[in-house]
Order: sequence, then C-alpha cells, then structure tokens
Amino acid sequence: MRKIYVYIIFLFTANVLASCNHAVSPSEYVKYVEKAQNGLRINKQFKGVEYSLQYEPVAYCVMMEKRSFNIPHDEFKEEYNRFSGMEHYVLRIDKSKMDSLVNKLGDTSTYKKGITEYFDFKIQKDIALIKGQDTIPCSICQFDGNTGISEYYTFSLGFFDKSGKEVSTNKSELEDRVIEFENKTLNTGKINLVVTGKDIKNIPVLKTM
Repeated sequence: MRKIYVYIIFLFTANVLASCNHAVSPSEYVKYVEKAQNGLRINKQFKGVEYSLQYEPVAYCVMMEKRSFNIPHDEFKEEYNRFSGMEHYVLRIDKSKMDSLVNKLGDTSTYKKGITEYFDFKIQKDIALIKGQDTIPCSICQFDGNTGISEYYTFSLGFFDKSGKEVSTNKSELEDRVIEFENKTLNTGKINLVVTGKDIKNIPVLKTM
C-alpha cells in the first residue's frame, strides 16, 4: 500500500477547527509566521542595538525541526507532542552593533570574554516571559554558537506554559506576550519585545491534503 504523506493533519485543537481563520498550506503557514507585517516577528532598536524576536507556534517548530512540509502524520504528531507544553521564541541580537557597543567600553578583551561567557551560561536568567499577571522564567535558552559568519547572536527560547498546553485560541482575546530581557553584563537596561494576543489569534489554520 502506498505510504500516504500529508501536509499537516494534526491541528492544534478542536476549537481551531471551528476557527474562522483562513486555511493555508504548510509553506504558506511558514511564510505567514515569518512575515513581519503579521506581528509574529518583532524588530526593535534599543540603545543602538537591533533586536529581533520570532514567535514560533508548535506546528512551525515541527516543520523547522524536520525541515519539511511533507511529514507523515504519526511522525508529525510525535514531534508536535515533544514541542507542546512550551511557548517557543527565537531572539536575535545584531552582532556588529553589539560588538560595536562592547568596543566602546574600553577593555574590549575583558568585555568580549565576559559577553561570550554571558551568552553561553548566564543570559537565560535575564530573560522572562510576561503573560497577563504572570512572569515566567526562561526554561530553555540555547545559544547558537556558530556566529562566526552570522549577522546575529541567536538564542532559541522556551517557556513552560502553566497549563501544560499550547496557547489557547478559543478565547475572545488572548493575552499579549512580552519577552523581557536585561543585559546585566553590559548594563544596557531592560528591553521589552511584545507579540500581541490579537496577532497570535490571527495565525491561520493549516490546510490538509
């Protein structure tokens, strides 16, 4: 029997199935999530440094992990369950502007060593997710150490949702998400990057074959 592949047949919840959001193919879904105009990718300058935040729905995480739009149902479901229970984001910091800021501090070798150690081991405790009345510490912070030719310092962030489920989409209004970051090594102050509940609610439904 021919092995049948589906684009995505495991949808978020029964409420999503009833959503009025338009349905899109996996490739269109990824483009939607990554398009800045849709509010899920935030860019902000703060004290001369450019920051970028990407909100990552669970289904998006699965497709990025597998590097495929054509995923067998059982495999997709397994990966989906692995990513569920957390909210996922990618934080990027403009490398040249951050390095330029470090170079202005005087003892550049000391600061460069300090910032490397900070990114590797300490930055996680300075990142939090603010959702409504809750401030949620960062549970996972993976630094992409391959920055030699990259334009950015990149961090994959994960925050445990207290409900143990993915963001609910059945509320009339979703709470905004605020990623708060304070670089305590360079003492640059707090930056807040906001993904609105409205933009999360507007994420389209994944189309099946």
